[in-house]
Amino acid sequence: MRGAGSDYEIALPRHELTAFATASGYYEGLSAELRNQQLTHLITLCDQLYPSLRLCLFDARKLFSAPVTVFGPQLAVIYLGRHYLAFRDSARVETITQHFDLLVREADIGARDMPAYLRDLRDRVA
Repeated sequence: MRGAGSDYEIALPRHELTAFATASGYYEGLSAELRNQQLTHLITLCDQLYPSLRLCLFDARKLFSAPVTVFGPQLAVIYLGRHYLAFRDSARVETITQHFDLLVREADIGARDMPAYLRDLRDRVA
C-alpha cells in the first residue's frame, strides 16, 4: 500500500471488530496476544497511512452489505463465499459504487476517529 500510489477506502461492519476484540463468534478461541497484536498493527496502519487509507465502521443492523470491492469506474466485485462475481458493465459498477458510498456516508466511526476507536477496542482485549 505504501508504494501503490492509490487511495484505499474500507467500510466494515462495526460488530466485526468488536467480535474480534472480544473473541466472540467467529473469533472465539483467538488468543488475547494475537488480537492485541493485530489491533496494534491496524492502529499503526491507520495512523501512518491516513488519508491514503481511510477505514470506517458502519452499523450492519441499519445497513447490510455483502463484501464488495470497487476498482475504480470499470470493475466492481461482490464476494459470495467461495466465489466472486465481477461486474464490468458501467451501470452495475455505478450501482455497487453508490452502495459502497452509502456505507461510508452512514458510517458511525469515520476514518479520523478510527485510531482512537481501535485503541478503545484494544483495551477490551482480555
